[in-house]
Amino acid sequence: MSVNWPADLPASAQELWARGAQSTQVRVGDLWVLSWNGEVVGHAVVAAAKSDYALAWPVTLPGEASFSPGLVVEDTPLGVPVTLWPTRETGIGNHLLDRSLGQLLSPDRIPQLSIALDDDEDPGLAFASTFAHDPENAEADRSMVAHWSALCFNSGGAEEGSFLESTKVQRAGGDARIVGEVLGLGLPELRSVMTGVTPITADQLAALVERLGVESESLTGSDPLSDVVVDIAHPRFKRDVLARVAETGIVEEAIRRSARREFALAARNDGDNLRESKLRDAIGRAGRDAG
Repeated sequence: MSVNWPADLPASAQELWARGAQSTQVRVGDLWVLSWNGEVVGHAVVAAAKSDYALAWPVTLPGEASFSPGLVVEDTPLGVPVTLWPTRETGIGNHLLDRSLGQLLSPDRIPQLSIALDDDEDPGLAFASTFAHDPENAEADRSMVAHWSALCFNSGGAEEGSFLESTKVQRAGGDARIVGEVLGLGLPELRSVMTGVTPITADQLAALVERLGVESESLTGSDPLSDVVVDIAHPRFKRDVLARVAETGIVEEAIRRSARREFALAARNDGDNLRESKLRDAIGRAGRDAG
């Protein structure tokens, strides 16, 4: 991934910005570099950490947009003032969290700032000196909203579509033989669809629904590997994913989807103590069949 620092970042902050604070724990109040597909897409403070996503307050660095209602934070890990945007809070997937730069705000300051801004009280930080509606800031304001909205909807390569549940298929009077016959699948492809490793297409599901005479909801369920998607999205695996992107030339979304499938193909009942190594192995094999 490119580690070219922002143009106005001083030399004293360049190593921290490029390497991060060497912590992958998602902690409230920490400042993060966000990336997608090997490119930096923004900076944010974690306002709340959930199991598979974070509530993020955008942060702009020197030389980037800075206007009210942004708040200026003078004391930062980078040693330069930044602009914080609590009023632009956005949910982002953990897969966007690339590297932590350390604590920007103490965790107890997050709710204090939120309450103060909601109640039109003094937040204890100075507002930026210009305003969003000023002509020179209006376009930057629109671009910021659009950019962070796009980040909010970045799913990180989570598989989309419908997933067969073999138990539901059986209750509907079907089995693997019937599914294979209706869909025209060989054994490897059939096993992948029956176990939910591969989503069933809309046309395939329609054919199966017609054959069994049931509603589609009677045959499908949620992604059985959603826990794998969540685990791989954790920042501790970001380096592995980006390394695989660089090795294969395949985009990050595709690498993450491939890693999900690779984990399923290799999984055995070896216990939770081996799960992290299995996840890393799956990422290391991701994209091997491409091209």
